Amino acid sequence: MIYSVSLTFILILFLFIGITVGFNRAIGMAPVLFIVFLLVTFLGWFAINFFWLILLIIFINYLKNRNQPKGTRRTYYYRYNGNNAKDFEDFFRQAGGDFKGQQQDSYHNRNNPFGYTEDRGKYYDILGISRDASRDEIKKAYRDLVKKHHPDKFTNASEIEKEQHENKLKEINEAYEKLSKDFS
Repeated sequence: MIYSVSLTFILILFLFIGITVGFNRAIGMAPVLFIVFLLVTFLGWFAINFFWLILLIIFINYLKNRNQPKGTRRTYYYRYNGNNAKDFEDFFRQAGGDFKGQQQDSYHNRNNPFGYTEDRGKYYDILGISRDASRDEIKKAYRDLVKKHHPDKFTNASEIEKEQHENKLKEINEAYEKLSKDFS
C-alpha cells in the first residue's frame, strides 16, 4: 500500500516535470526522484506504524501547553525606579542610532524622527551654566570646576573623598569635551 502510494506520487511528479521543462530533464532528475521516493516511502511507513505513538506525543504536548497563550516569548524588561531615571532615558535615546553618519543634537534638532539625539542638558547642569552659554563661559566654568575638584588638592583626604572628586572631575571633563565640540 505505502509503496504504491509513493510510486504514484513520484510518477505524477515525473510527468509534471516532463511536461513543464521537458522529458530529458525529467530523466536527468531520476536519481533525485528516487531519493524522494525512498523518503516518502519511509515517512509513510513510519507514520502508519507509529500512528498511535505520534498521536500520544501530540496529545501530551497539547496538555502541557494548553494554559500558555500562543506566540509568547520571554521578554526581560529594564526595571525603572526613581534612582536610575537618567540611565533609563539615555538607554532609549541611544537605541536610535545615528542619522547620515552624524549624531544629532536634541538642542539643535528637536523634531528629528531619525534616531540618536544626545541630551546635552546634563552637561550644562554639570558645569553649572545656562543652555545658551558662550564658548568663553563654558571654558571659564570648566576651569573653575577643575580647580575646585582637582585630585592634587585632596592628597591628605580620605580615599572615599578622593574617589568622589576624581569621579566629579571625569564628569566635568566629559561635559567640557561634549560642549566644546559645538564650537569647533
